[in-house]
Amino acid sequence: MMRIRTLTRNLAAGLFVIGSVGCEHTSDTVKGAGIGGAIGTGAGLALGAATGNPKTGALVGGLLGSGVGASIGNESDNRKEERREITQAVATAQAQSATKIGVFDVIDLSRQGLGDEVIVNQIRSTNSSFQLTSTDLSSLKQQGVSDRVIVAMQNARPAAVVVASPRPVIYAQPAPPPLIIYSRPHWRHPYCGW
Repeated sequence: MMRIRTLTRNLAAGLFVIGSVGCEHTSDTVKGAGIGGAIGTGAGLALGAATGNPKTGALVGGLLGSGVGASIGNESDNRKEERREITQAVATAQAQSATKIGVFDVIDLSRQGLGDEVIVNQIRSTNSSFQLTSTDLSSLKQQGVSDRVIVAMQNARPAAVVVASPRPVIYAQPAPPPLIIYSRPHWRHPYCGW
């Protein structure tokens, strides 16, 4: 009984070290497998000691704990990856919108005497898009913006932001158990042959 307490105490200390120390780049799957294995080993050791077989209990508990811990850690890794992808898409969209030009910018560029081709290229290169109302069209024309630039503004469409869809979950149906056919040996009478 004293030996089991010592093992349990050592296991608890090891679990504390695993949980508090580790590489920041270690995936949650690996961390979950390690922690789950340690907890499972401790629980299996205690149950195995109660039934008289602590080594088998520790082995089975460790394997089960590692599997469950890795599964939980993998789910955590998947959620982190999905959040990372969404954050990346939002940051890209915000960076693109920060460089876009507006209606007043187009009017200003036209007043500065820049050519139509330069203004149209600026609209395209910044992925700017416009929802022009009839008032906007009148204002642009009154400010001296050419028809070619106005048409380019009307044709400019917002760039699509692509967000990765969640990974599909595939369920595989287990194979049926193998069919085993036992045949009786054919027995012949040693003297008669039947």
